[in-house]
Amino acid sequence: MKKMIMKYPTIIFLAVIFVLAACEKDIQTRKTTCTQQGNYDYLDNYNVGVMCSSNLCNEYYEIWKELIKEKNNLSQDFIDSHIILCHSEIDSWANGISFRICYKIKLDWAIAYNCDQFIIKINKENTLYPSLDLPRDTYLTKDKIKIAVDNRAFSSDISKITNKLDLEYSDMESALNELIDFSGVNILCMNRVALDDDTGNLVLEASAQYENEENSCIQGTIDLISGDKNVNNTPCWIN
Repeated sequence: MKKMIMKYPTIIFLAVIFVLAACEKDIQTRKTTCTQQGNYDYLDNYNVGVMCSSNLCNEYYEIWKELIKEKNNLSQDFIDSHIILCHSEIDSWANGISFRICYKIKLDWAIAYNCDQFIIKINKENTLYPSLDLPRDTYLTKDKIKIAVDNRAFSSDISKITNKLDLEYSDMESALNELIDFSGVNILCMNRVALDDDTGNLVLEASAQYENEENSCIQGTIDLISGDKNVNNTPCWIN
Protein backbone atom coordinates (compact mmCIF):
# COMPACT_ATOMS: atom_id res chain seq x y z
CA MET A 1 0.00 0.00 0.00
CA LYS A 2 2.83 2.40 0.86
CA LYS A 3 4.49 1.78 -2.51
CA MET A 4 1.22 2.53 -4.31
CA ILE A 5 0.83 5.82 -2.42
CA MET A 6 4.36 6.83 -3.40
CA LYS A 7 3.60 6.17 -7.09
CA TYR A 8 0.72 8.64 -7.28
CA PRO A 9 2.77 11.85 -6.72
CA THR A 10 5.18 10.69 -9.42
CA ILE A 11 2.36 10.07 -11.89
CA ILE A 12 0.76 13.42 -11.08
CA PHE A 13 4.10 15.20 -11.46
CA LEU A 14 4.71 13.63 -14.88
CA ALA A 15 1.19 14.51 -15.99
CA VAL A 16 1.70 18.14 -14.98
CA ILE A 17 5.00 18.28 -16.88
CA PHE A 18 3.32 16.82 -19.97
CA VAL A 19 0.48 19.35 -19.84
CA LEU A 20 2.87 22.26 -19.34
CA ALA A 21 5.05 21.12 -22.25
CA ALA A 22 2.01 20.81 -24.50
CA CYS A 23 0.82 24.27 -23.49
CA GLU A 24 4.28 25.74 -24.08
CA LYS A 25 4.45 24.20 -27.55
CA ASP A 26 0.98 25.56 -28.34
CA ILE A 27 2.07 29.03 -27.25
CA GLN A 28 5.26 28.84 -29.32
CA THR A 29 3.38 27.71 -32.44
CA ARG A 30 2.06 30.82 -34.17
CA LYS A 31 -1.15 30.35 -36.09
CA THR A 32 -0.95 30.81 -39.85
CA THR A 33 -3.28 30.44 -42.79
CA CYS A 34 -2.77 29.80 -46.50
CA THR A 35 -4.39 28.13 -49.49
CA GLN A 36 -2.58 25.04 -50.71
CA GLN A 37 -2.33 24.66 -54.48
CA GLY A 38 -1.79 21.41 -56.32
CA ASN A 39 1.73 20.03 -56.07
CA TYR A 40 2.77 21.13 -59.56
CA ASP A 41 0.38 24.02 -60.23
CA TYR A 42 3.31 26.45 -60.00
CA LEU A 43 4.64 25.11 -63.29
CA ASP A 44 1.57 26.54 -65.05
CA ASN A 45 2.99 30.03 -64.44
CA TYR A 46 5.93 29.43 -66.78
CA ASN A 47 6.28 29.57 -70.52
CA VAL A 48 6.31 26.23 -72.29
CA GLY A 49 6.48 27.17 -75.95
CA VAL A 50 8.59 25.73 -78.72
CA MET A 51 12.28 25.34 -79.39
CA CYS A 52 13.38 27.60 -82.23
CA SER A 53 14.72 25.52 -85.09
CA SER A 54 16.70 27.82 -87.37
CA ASN A 55 20.34 27.02 -88.09
CA LEU A 56 21.37 29.92 -85.85
CA CYS A 57 19.20 28.63 -83.00
CA ASN A 58 20.57 25.13 -83.34
CA GLU A 59 24.14 26.42 -83.36
CA TYR A 60 23.72 28.35 -80.12
CA TYR A 61 21.69 25.59 -78.51
CA GLU A 62 24.67 23.28 -78.99
CA ILE A 63 26.97 25.93 -77.50
CA TRP A 64 24.63 26.33 -74.51
CA LYS A 65 24.62 22.56 -73.99
CA GLU A 66 28.42 22.41 -74.05
CA LEU A 67 28.78 25.34 -71.66
CA ILE A 68 26.24 24.10 -69.12
CA LYS A 69 27.86 20.65 -69.07
CA GLU A 70 31.33 22.13 -68.63
CA LYS A 71 30.29 24.59 -65.92
CA ASN A 72 28.47 21.98 -63.83
CA ASN A 73 30.37 18.79 -64.70
CA LEU A 74 27.21 17.26 -66.14
CA SER A 75 27.18 14.19 -68.35
CA GLN A 76 25.13 13.88 -71.51
CA ASP A 77 23.11 11.22 -69.69
CA PHE A 78 22.22 13.80 -67.02
CA ILE A 79 21.07 16.22 -69.72
CA ASP A 80 19.00 13.54 -71.42
CA SER A 81 17.45 12.22 -68.19
CA HIS A 82 16.95 15.33 -66.06
CA ILE A 83 16.65 18.35 -68.38
CA ILE A 84 13.33 18.87 -70.15
CA LEU A 85 13.57 21.53 -72.85
CA CYS A 86 10.67 24.00 -72.90
CA HIS A 87 11.42 27.04 -75.03
CA SER A 88 14.21 28.79 -76.90
CA GLU A 89 14.40 31.99 -78.93
CA ILE A 90 16.74 34.59 -80.37
CA ASP A 91 15.92 38.14 -79.29
CA SER A 92 17.11 41.51 -80.54
CA TRP A 93 17.40 44.21 -77.90
CA ALA A 94 19.20 47.50 -77.14
CA ASN A 95 22.71 46.02 -76.89
CA GLY A 96 22.52 43.38 -79.59
CA ILE A 97 21.12 39.87 -80.04
CA SER A 98 20.80 37.19 -77.34
CA PHE A 99 19.97 33.50 -77.23
CA ARG A 100 17.52 32.46 -74.50
CA ILE A 101 16.55 28.94 -73.45
CA CYS A 102 14.12 27.71 -70.77
CA TYR A 103 13.90 24.20 -69.37
CA LYS A 104 12.75 22.08 -66.46
CA ILE A 105 15.15 20.31 -64.13
CA LYS A 106 13.66 17.05 -62.81
CA LEU A 107 15.23 15.14 -59.94
CA ASP A 108 12.93 12.35 -58.80
CA TRP A 109 9.67 14.09 -57.75
CA ALA A 110 11.14 17.61 -57.68
CA ILE A 111 10.75 19.80 -60.78
CA ALA A 112 12.09 23.34 -61.19
CA TYR A 113 11.72 25.70 -64.15
CA ASN A 114 14.75 27.73 -65.16
CA CYS A 115 16.07 29.91 -68.00
CA ASP A 116 19.54 30.86 -69.27
CA GLN A 117 20.57 33.46 -71.80
CA PHE A 118 23.69 34.92 -73.34
CA ILE A 119 24.69 37.54 -75.88
CA ILE A 120 25.49 36.21 -79.36
CA LYS A 121 26.01 39.48 -81.26
CA ILE A 122 26.88 42.93 -79.90
CA ASN A 123 25.80 46.07 -81.72
CA LYS A 124 28.58 47.85 -83.61
CA GLU A 125 28.24 51.12 -81.69
CA ASN A 126 28.09 49.51 -78.23
CA THR A 127 30.84 50.66 -75.84
CA LEU A 128 29.99 48.62 -72.75
CA TYR A 129 32.54 46.26 -71.16
CA PRO A 130 35.57 47.74 -72.97
CA SER A 131 38.02 45.58 -71.00
CA LEU A 132 36.52 42.32 -72.29
CA ASP A 133 37.67 40.79 -75.55
CA LEU A 134 34.23 40.77 -77.16
CA PRO A 135 34.08 41.78 -80.83
CA ARG A 136 31.25 43.93 -82.17
CA ASP A 137 28.90 43.42 -85.09
CA THR A 138 29.70 39.73 -85.53
CA TYR A 139 28.26 36.50 -84.17
CA LEU A 140 30.24 35.31 -81.17
CA THR A 141 32.07 32.00 -80.92
CA LYS A 142 31.79 29.66 -77.94
CA ASP A 143 34.99 31.06 -76.40
CA LYS A 144 33.72 34.64 -76.64
CA ILE A 145 30.34 33.67 -75.21
CA LYS A 146 32.13 32.04 -72.28
CA ILE A 147 33.88 35.35 -71.60
CA ALA A 148 30.51 37.12 -71.58
CA VAL A 149 28.96 34.47 -69.32
CA ASP A 150 31.87 34.41 -66.88
CA ASN A 151 31.61 38.19 -66.49
CA ARG A 152 27.79 38.36 -66.64
CA ALA A 153 28.23 40.80 -69.51
CA PHE A 154 25.12 41.87 -71.41
CA SER A 155 22.90 39.88 -68.99
CA SER A 156 24.65 36.65 -69.98
CA ASP A 157 24.34 33.82 -67.49
CA ILE A 158 24.31 30.04 -67.43
CA SER A 159 22.94 28.60 -64.22
CA LYS A 160 24.75 26.54 -61.66
CA ILE A 161 23.08 23.10 -61.48
CA THR A 162 23.89 20.33 -59.04
CA ASN A 163 25.03 16.99 -60.41
CA LYS A 164 23.78 15.22 -57.27
CA LEU A 165 20.79 13.00 -57.94
CA ASP A 166 19.68 11.89 -54.46
CA LEU A 167 17.06 13.99 -52.70
CA GLU A 168 16.93 14.20 -48.91
CA TYR A 169 13.16 13.68 -48.90
CA SER A 170 11.06 10.92 -50.42
CA ASP A 171 8.24 13.24 -51.49
CA MET A 172 7.02 16.83 -51.45
CA GLU A 173 4.86 16.34 -48.35
CA SER A 174 7.80 15.11 -46.26
CA ALA A 175 9.92 18.12 -47.20
CA LEU A 176 7.08 20.56 -46.54
CA ASN A 177 6.26 19.02 -43.15
CA GLU A 178 9.88 19.28 -42.04
CA LEU A 179 9.94 22.95 -43.04
CA ILE A 180 6.70 23.54 -41.10
CA ASP A 181 8.17 21.92 -37.97
CA PHE A 182 11.30 24.04 -38.30
CA SER A 183 9.26 27.22 -38.82
CA GLY A 184 7.28 26.98 -35.58
CA VAL A 185 3.93 27.56 -37.30
CA ASN A 186 0.93 25.31 -37.81
CA ILE A 187 0.88 25.42 -41.62
CA LEU A 188 2.84 26.54 -44.67
CA CYS A 189 1.69 26.22 -48.26
CA MET A 190 4.06 25.22 -51.03
CA ASN A 191 4.84 27.94 -53.57
CA ARG A 192 7.25 26.20 -55.93
CA VAL A 193 10.42 24.19 -56.35
CA ALA A 194 13.22 26.42 -57.63
CA LEU A 195 16.91 26.33 -58.48
CA ASP A 196 19.13 27.92 -55.85
CA ASP A 197 21.47 30.39 -57.58
CA ASP A 198 24.33 29.83 -55.12
CA THR A 199 24.37 26.05 -54.67
CA GLY A 200 22.65 24.79 -57.82
CA ASN A 201 20.46 22.60 -55.61
CA LEU A 202 16.69 22.38 -55.86
CA VAL A 203 14.85 24.10 -53.01
CA LEU A 204 11.21 24.03 -51.98
CA GLU A 205 9.71 27.44 -51.20
CA ALA A 206 6.64 27.82 -48.98
CA SER A 207 4.79 30.63 -47.22
CA ALA A 208 1.74 31.57 -45.14
CA GLN A 209 0.08 34.58 -43.53
CA TYR A 210 -0.08 34.97 -39.76
CA GLU A 211 -3.61 34.94 -38.38
CA ASN A 212 -4.79 38.13 -36.66
CA GLU A 213 -1.54 39.92 -37.56
CA GLU A 214 -1.95 42.65 -40.15
CA ASN A 215 0.30 42.38 -43.22
CA SER A 216 2.53 39.80 -41.53
CA CYS A 217 3.70 36.72 -43.41
CA ILE A 218 6.30 33.98 -43.16
CA GLN A 219 8.41 32.59 -45.98
CA GLY A 220 10.63 29.55 -45.82
CA THR A 221 12.89 27.41 -47.98
CA ILE A 222 14.23 23.90 -47.59
CA ASP A 223 17.12 22.56 -49.66
CA LEU A 224 16.01 19.23 -51.09
CA ILE A 225 19.59 17.97 -51.43
CA SER A 226 21.29 19.17 -48.22
CA GLY A 227 18.27 19.64 -45.95
CA ASP A 228 19.31 23.21 -45.07
CA LYS A 229 16.35 25.35 -44.00
CA ASN A 230 15.75 29.09 -43.82
CA VAL A 231 12.73 31.05 -42.54
CA ASN A 232 11.98 34.77 -42.62
CA ASN A 233 9.13 36.92 -41.35
CA THR A 234 8.15 39.51 -43.92
CA PRO A 235 5.36 41.87 -44.92
CA CYS A 236 2.80 40.20 -47.14
CA TRP A 237 2.59 40.92 -50.83
CA ILE A 238 -0.31 43.24 -51.47
CA ASN A 239 -1.87 43.03 -54.92
